[in-house]
Amino acid sequence: MKKSEILIFNGKKVDDLEYEDLKRGFLYGDGIFETLISRNFKIFRFEQHWERLEKGANICDFEMPYKERLKKLIEDILIKYRLKNSYIRINLWRKKPQTFSPQKNRKTNSLVIIRKLKNYPIKFYREGMRCIISKRIRKNEKSLISQIKSFNYLENIILKIEAEKENFDDAIVLNNSGYICEGSVSNIFFVKSYKIYTPSIECGCLDGITRRILFEICKENGIEIKEGFFKLDFLKECEEVFLTNTLMGIMPVMEIKDYFRTKGFKFTKNLIEKYEQILKKETL
Repeated sequence: MKKSEILIFNGKKVDDLEYEDLKRGFLYGDGIFETLISRNFKIFRFEQHWERLEKGANICDFEMPYKERLKKLIEDILIKYRLKNSYIRINLWRKKPQTFSPQKNRKTNSLVIIRKLKNYPIKFYREGMRCIISKRIRKNEKSLISQIKSFNYLENIILKIEAEKENFDDAIVLNNSGYICEGSVSNIFFVKSYKIYTPSIECGCLDGITRRILFEICKENGIEIKEGFFKLDFLKECEEVFLTNTLMGIMPVMEIKDYFRTKGFKFTKNLIEKYEQILKKETL
């Protein structure tokens, strides 16, 4: 274990894990996770993340750990180790059996990983990310896996590799029907004529927690936001594009190769300010 990380395995702080503990999650990817952050020792949007974890557990036929007990344990760790602003990842995977079929086994191991929060480079927020459209990966919008955060992140990693090989920061993925879906680890939004557009969940994108917050911001500020199905040519009509996830918050996009390039992030920066106000208010 790295000294910079704290591990909580099945409700107890540990220094390391044995292969036997990790086996089924490692061999079959039979697990799910959620990534959260804390500010001022308070976990941001814990209930929404837990709700999504429960949804994943229902799809995978997993038993969930006790919510309040786990939350209290995480909060105590944050204070004890002075982790004011932290990265928190909650992992669940099936305990048994060693055979491929779960054989009605629902019991899970839980592992919480906590470490100091490392922010995205400030230059991304100033200059925006540069993205490509992936030629290697398509999202299967019909798959149940698109609705959960599973241990198998291989497609997401391939997207990152593809972008970095072209000296770009990220890759945008289309679904099997050719509609824009999401970034490698993020939801995507478009700004056109002071309106916001984003792919429908039916496109196969994850129902992101920060995505939900964007809808809250728009409702509270009278900003029109529409979910829909967008082909690549729609990007050529947009003034701004941005990405969202829990760790990055709201991230402006400067360029999507061959389809989009912005002249500024005025609208996006206004949304970032409103998001930061929510984050600050809920973690005071």
